[in-house]
Amino acid sequence: MEKKSKLLTIGQFAALHGINKKTLMWYDEIGLFHPSVIHPENGYRYYSYSQSSILETILLLRELDVPIHEIQAFMQNRSAASMEQLLREKIEDLDRDLAHLKAVRETLAYHRQNMLTLLTMDLSEISIVEKKERSLVTVDIDQDLSFDKLVELITAETKK
Repeated sequence: MEKKSKLLTIGQFAALHGINKKTLMWYDEIGLFHPSVIHPENGYRYYSYSQSSILETILLLRELDVPIHEIQAFMQNRSAASMEQLLREKIEDLDRDLAHLKAVRETLAYHRQNMLTLLTMDLSEISIVEKKERSLVTVDIDQDLSFDKLVELITAETKK
């Protein structure tokens, strides 16, 4: 019983990590993270404080939207090198997401500015509105070309 006094109940361990105890039960059920001890008579789960770093790794990976099956594979063969690689990949993913979100924000800001201009215009008279210079892409279209080929031509010309 001396060992049990150094263990945390499932509720204590869950609270320590800011998660629901059902999450711990589910992790045990799927074989991802097991309690240190399960009481043989009442089935109560107990965790040791030393298991905290393992759970924190799992929670970090979940925060990064790593699928459970990938976490399970990682946890079976975890190492500093594999963690560094996984984190590097996630940073690259986040950088791509940030670049995409920045481009979306710029597009929205541009359209919003157009709407603000429209809202302040007197539509009963002709006005000249200064706009940022933009390019117009033109492509010679052959009636015999497939839609896919036309899209390729437009895409190639736009990249130029």
